[in-house]
Amino acid sequence: MAEKQDDKIGKVISILKKEYPFEGLLLGVLGALVLVLGIYIFEGEILEIRLTSWFIFATDLRISIFSIIVMLIGAVALIIAMAPFFVPGLKEMRKVSWPTRKVLQNHTARVFGFMIVLAIMFILYDLVFQPIFEYLYGLGA
Repeated sequence: MAEKQDDKIGKVISILKKEYPFEGLLLGVLGALVLVLGIYIFEGEILEIRLTSWFIFATDLRISIFSIIVMLIGAVALIIAMAPFFVPGLKEMRKVSWPTRKVLQNHTARVFGFMIVLAIMFILYDLVFQPIFEYLYGLGA
């Protein structure tokens, strides 16, 4: 009899440990909703607590503390739901070979140099084409 009981507990534990494909998405959506709910309670304009006979809602300070706790729960749920997307990226970032200071300065100088060349080119295009467009707009008037 005890063996069947242990077998049932083992099945329950295995069901609870199994990861379902939409549990992260569901946790993220619920976390966002709880976070928004906490913000609405904190603001007190859109969602107002009128049940002030309960101990936790007796004063404005307690309502504020309750809403902050609700916001923290929502934020933690969002972080937990989003963490699986960032963990592999963090592992890959450790493998990246970062440029040295000299290489970074060289590449930065090249980018800014290219931006200056493009800016000068567009200014010259504007100086060349502006009289042509002014002439064409004058003919249409």
